[in-house]
Amino acid sequence: MDLASMIIAAANSLTGVMWALLWSLGALIGILYAGTVLRRMQLASIQPGRRPISAGGTMMVLIIGALLFNLSGTIGTVWTTFSEGQSNYGAISWSGAEQFGKFKEAVNAVLTLASLAGGFFCFKGLLLLKKASIDGESSNGADDLIWRALTHLIAGAGLVHVDKMIDAFQETFKLYW
Repeated sequence: MDLASMIIAAANSLTGVMWALLWSLGALIGILYAGTVLRRMQLASIQPGRRPISAGGTMMVLIIGALLFNLSGTIGTVWTTFSEGQSNYGAISWSGAEQFGKFKEAVNAVLTLASLAGGFFCFKGLLLLKKASIDGESSNGADDLIWRALTHLIAGAGLVHVDKMIDAFQETFKLYW
């Protein structure tokens, strides 16, 4: 078994499982974030002497929890802010892979694995955004976290749609190979 066939086999066997894992993790962590912030808010109102919870921080964590819960919709929305077309969370079949001949399937498999990585980058971006909403109350480093989170979200959405991004770069820079 050569390297190309190993990559093809890995992409074929991991694609569905990893997207399902990502959606499940997003839903679980979104529910946990929302439940935790609501519980903290409840305890702050019941027990005197607890640190007060700000409404802005609470709403931000609830929104991030909802975005994580519907991660596929979040990735699709981020994608449609700078491009058009539907999101595809499966194997990628790039039209430009025809020029690579017998390596066409290997190129599509690598792009499929890169698309999976983009999904996890979007997930990490939302986790960074939640961290910034918590740290924003106590430190000045929240601005850096927000920019890192937005970078992860936008770059991750672009990587999920890597085949469309490659075509866009080819058109923009008049690259033909």
